[in-house]
Amino acid sequence: MSALRDTAADLFKAASRSPNYVRRFGLPHGLRLLGQIERGRGESPRIRRYRVPGFAAPIYLRDSLADHSMFWQCLVRCQYDFRRFPQSERLFARYRESVRRGTRPLIIDCGGNIGLATVWLATQFPDARVCTIEPERKNLEVLAMNVQSFGDRVTVLEGGVWGEKGELRIANPEAGSASFRVVTGSHANDSIRAYTIDEICLMAGAEAPFIVKIDIEGAQASLFRSNTDWVGRAHLISLELDDWLLPWQGTSRNFFACISRYPFDYLLGGENLICFRDVEAMQDSGASVRGTALVTGSA
Repeated sequence: MSALRDTAADLFKAASRSPNYVRRFGLPHGLRLLGQIERGRGESPRIRRYRVPGFAAPIYLRDSLADHSMFWQCLVRCQYDFRRFPQSERLFARYRESVRRGTRPLIIDCGGNIGLATVWLATQFPDARVCTIEPERKNLEVLAMNVQSFGDRVTVLEGGVWGEKGELRIANPEAGSASFRVVTGSHANDSIRAYTIDEICLMAGAEAPFIVKIDIEGAQASLFRSNTDWVGRAHLISLELDDWLLPWQGTSRNFFACISRYPFDYLLGGENLICFRDVEAMQDSGASVRGTALVTGSA
């Protein structure tokens, strides 16, 4: 009976998601990918490759709920597709102007996981350089496979983003592949490096990040505690809030205290808070001003 219930649940889940797959990839490819990815297989480290319309190279996923959920969020629901928001017109205009001037914009993916957000961003901004940071080595193996076709345009760093340089360790190594949290300190051979945003910009030869995507399981409490001048220079910040995961730990408070010093428009996109910096408002004021606009958008 249990197996029948699981099968029925898998079929119901696949049926409910079929319109999204068909709308995103077309009828034949959508149904093909639906059948390949949404059918229940249990948990396995086996890595499979998938041909996905819109991407020149294969997408690699483990047979796991976490990887399949990442595919759903990043490549089916397209939660990092900023084009659906009107503020994106300015963002893409700034991107094109930067490329025209011969400057390669820098996108930083904090919490790269298996690299699907990196793949999406690198595809949407083909003249940008992308740096993706991930602390867990098994995730890094799949991430490297997913970004290898981009060559030196994508840089992969093992570590975590933090407010200061130092050493970090994974606090919950037994967690699922999408839930690892980092804390300060080292443990045996499990020490990883803490990178600041300014350090990553320096490594990439960029004065400031163009886009910063942040999904770091509560580490934003440190990231926005110190060395935050980059916030006023980034054109877009995408952050997944983690107060639901870590109740009463205030992991989002430093973020809101920091970003409120600058003029941003704030939109809701899926699980993320999308923050577009109002460059014209900063130019008009001649200094950092307090942002007040709040706009919401559908996922």
